[in-house]
Amino acid sequence: MQEIIAHLEKVLHEVQPFDKEKFIEAVDADSHLHWKAAFPVAVVHHKARMTPQAESSLQEQDMLDLQGYSHESYDTDTLKRLIQEVPDAFKQVSVLVVDAESDTYTYRPKRPGDKWKKVVNNGGFKAVVEISEYGEGADVCKMESELRDLMRSSKEIPSLKEIGFVWVVVAPEQSGVEKILKHYFEDNYLCAECGHRNAYIGWGEKLGEINMRYFVCPPNKEKR
Repeated sequence: MQEIIAHLEKVLHEVQPFDKEKFIEAVDADSHLHWKAAFPVAVVHHKARMTPQAESSLQEQDMLDLQGYSHESYDTDTLKRLIQEVPDAFKQVSVLVVDAESDTYTYRPKRPGDKWKKVVNNGGFKAVVEISEYGEGADVCKMESELRDLMRSSKEIPSLKEIGFVWVVVAPEQSGVEKILKHYFEDNYLCAECGHRNAYIGWGEKLGEINMRYFVCPPNKEKR
């Protein structure tokens, strides 16, 4: 994990002012690891849980079987194409870090009636990196809620619960984001680019071990 954090910190220093798209391109350009942007970590399991548009598009491309179930295995080119054409059929993370490229990825449901088929670790998964950006007036409770949504979404996928989780967050100096970083990541956070608009990195060695039981902003106190 320290190699991943050091690389992210280095690139944050280089990509200033911060630009999410340029940042993601830069982290993948100078690393022996592979940083897979907007990676699909789940695909809708059955046509009954799809939007009509997604069902129609996948049927046209022969991506549903006779019973209406989505495929289990996809090559990387097909995934890239489908994400562009049928984004509603997939759940994505900002970046999935892997130590080796794979020609295909496999997705399986945990239970027959699940909405999602979830990506299976091919042995090379290292960490999920989520990237958030906030401007002036950012609300600490809103930031916490969005971080919790990101972590909860990935915790629902068994293969991601077992690997690292990293939050790269860019926010104004007085936003209060450090309260959130300290609460969820304890001492595992740093300010990579400090100034009027700070860039922070917070991380957990294993997503499943990040404690989400308590809040910075208890739900009944969140700003509406």
